[in-house]
Amino acid sequence: MPDFNTKDKVKNVGFISTRIAGTDGVSLELEKWANIFEELGLTCFYFAGELDRPQERSYLVEEAHFTHPDIKEVYNKSFGIMTRDRAVSKKIYQLAIKLKDHLYDFVKKFDIDFLIPENALTIPLNIPLGIALTEFIAETNIRTLAHHHDFYWERDRFMVNAVSDYLNMAFPPVLPSVEHVVINSVADEQLSLRTGVSAHIIPNVMDFDNPPPPPDDYTSDVRQALDIEDDEL
Repeated sequence: MPDFNTKDKVKNVGFISTRIAGTDGVSLELEKWANIFEELGLTCFYFAGELDRPQERSYLVEEAHFTHPDIKEVYNKSFGIMTRDRAVSKKIYQLAIKLKDHLYDFVKKFDIDFLIPENALTIPLNIPLGIALTEFIAETNIRTLAHHHDFYWERDRFMVNAVSDYLNMAFPPVLPSVEHVVINSVADEQLSLRTGVSAHIIPNVMDFDNPPPPPDDYTSDVRQALDIEDDEL
């Protein structure tokens, strides 16, 4: 794993995900990592289909989001079935080529020398993005730390599929310039059994020095809905 305390020649870090916005778990963990890197003197940039980071450090690509109509169509025609139509394969690669072109532009624009895909090489909600990332890393040999929060084999909805070739290729890829981070030892064991690679274990943690954001419209009535008193938890 890179020694970021000495910067290890790393200056600009590129985070890549389907969405880097709001209070979902991946975005929250990403922000903690980014804060640490910034404290070490590195500069962080962001590539996703939805972003709430500073505009001058962001690279927005609509097709990177898992809710994009084309990406949803690919997803719906890839899971819950056993055979993939030729047209789906064609669409996947058309989207992957477009996304890979954007990855090249992102890295060039911000002079990125280190990538951190956040769950983008873990959960196949956006298959073209995973393929694009895998091919980009293979073509450039850019140093990469793939941060995995939950693998596809941990969820029943991905078990029946017509894209096992893509899953084996990109979720996650096994490449010489890629190191892997998982959040617990069980994930590490399964990754080793399934791919033959080991991972660093970095659990998700609470930042007690910084309070959580105030309740929004979605969470404002959670205590009432779950019958939790104000003095509990």
